[in-house]
Amino acid sequence: MNTAPNPLEELLAQARRLPEDEQQQLVAGLQANRASPPSEGRRQKAMKRWLERAGSGHADRTDISSRKNEYLTET
Repeated sequence: MNTAPNPLEELLAQARRLPEDEQQQLVAGLQANRASPPSEGRRQKAMKRWLERAGSGHADRTDISSRKNEYLTET
């Protein structure tokens, strides 16, 4: 079993020890620093990149999909 302390658990334990008003300030600060959702333009550019790469992957191993005709004729 891993006995190393989890950094997130340590951080949460420290935050729980803060006074209530400091906890509220911490939460407000974290919520204010949330990354804004991607703009429609950024989302479309990302989707375009994904679509351009679709089907471009290659594996050196064969699988059922690359030999489907062989398997279909057996059935």
